[in-house]
Amino acid sequence: MEANGSLLAPEQSALAPAATKGTLPVRQLVAAGFGNLIEWFDWNAYAFLSVFFAVQFFPKEASPTVALLGTFGILAIGFLVRPLASLFLGKISDVVGRRFTMLLTVYGMGASSLLIALSPTYVQVGVLAPILLLLARVIQGICIGGEYGAMAAFAMEVAPEGKRGKMAGLIYAGAVVGQLVVVLLVLGATWLLPDADMRAWGWRIIFGIGALLSIAGIWIRRGMVETAKSNDGTKTSLFAAFKLFPRQAVQVIGLTIGFTVMVYVWSSYLPTYAYTYGGINPKYSLIATALSLVASLLGALIAGPLSDKYGRKKTMLFAGVVLAVGTIPSMALLTQSLLALIIIQCAAMMVIAMLQASSMPLYSEMFPRKVRASGIGFPYSLTVALAGGTAPLIGTQMASANIGHLFPWYVAGLMVISVIFYATMKETAFKPLPE
Repeated sequence: MEANGSLLAPEQSALAPAATKGTLPVRQLVAAGFGNLIEWFDWNAYAFLSVFFAVQFFPKEASPTVALLGTFGILAIGFLVRPLASLFLGKISDVVGRRFTMLLTVYGMGASSLLIALSPTYVQVGVLAPILLLLARVIQGICIGGEYGAMAAFAMEVAPEGKRGKMAGLIYAGAVVGQLVVVLLVLGATWLLPDADMRAWGWRIIFGIGALLSIAGIWIRRGMVETAKSNDGTKTSLFAAFKLFPRQAVQVIGLTIGFTVMVYVWSSYLPTYAYTYGGINPKYSLIATALSLVASLLGALIAGPLSDKYGRKKTMLFAGVVLAVGTIPSMALLTQSLLALIIIQCAAMMVIAMLQASSMPLYSEMFPRKVRASGIGFPYSLTVALAGGTAPLIGTQMASANIGHLFPWYVAGLMVISVIFYATMKETAFKPLPE
């Protein structure tokens, strides 16, 4: 196959030069960031739109709560396939290349969004409807699972010394833009379309837009350089990174468990939580979510350079303590008013951005290049699946069991675990990436 028709173009197979002090590589930043934007767009579209399409994929006699539990259950399954996918695709990224893996994930996300957009309803095809929805979420889970490790390794490997935090902040800001676009589209659709039309077909348009964005992502990522070292013929197992670096793998889990729950609770699940306990109309809670994403974007742009200047440890410890202490009283105030929701959610998302912008370089600074993608990807995806991905489902089940008041304690408790890891970790910001 010709170079311009291959995932691994010959002119891009050579290892990119090592990052040095200087300006950020804009083209590579866009390649990593725009693909990440697409994947967060597609991933979050499901969470934000589930309240509209849930009843279409389950029997009519099922209550809205049961249907919502079903869609959140499928959401959780999408998370559960992520660790296995990260294990295989992380290994592929380390052996075959970052570029190949990151192109593959964008292809898959586009295909899964298109499948959801075109899926028939339960009335039309019966049990096949939720099966197709599950298939789409499994594909998304595979792609997201393989994306993070490869993308984080690639981005930090092309970032100049002393600017890895800034690079991570910009990439996270791109991911926030993807989420923000979803929120604005959902918000616009709910205001422009009657509720019946939104539930019947309006949600399909947004998934279709996600599929179209993937085409742009494929085109942009074809111009990426390669940063993974070529395979020297040495055979290693899928678990090589964890056999060689078990302490670092455990650290990734501990560092991630608290803030991944915070991310999915405060960004994806909060509209449902605010509606359940505060009676706030989802249309209005989406306004709060949109504003909070703007705050998160600003937080990421500020926090990235701060972690370069002051270190990952100080930045993450400060943010972790604030979230651990503030979550329970903050979530108690969400029943007061829309204004309270906006202020609290914006503040929480800005603090969470400090963890997001600091964690990507931190993880990359813990592993050498030859196992970096797999070393990051599997423990990170495993933690996100077990803690972050199940948070909406756990919150919904607690609400249905009339113990929803315990949910903030659950979230804060997991954050405390991560704070312990932040307090005991070594500082890595001021050293070169290990080779």
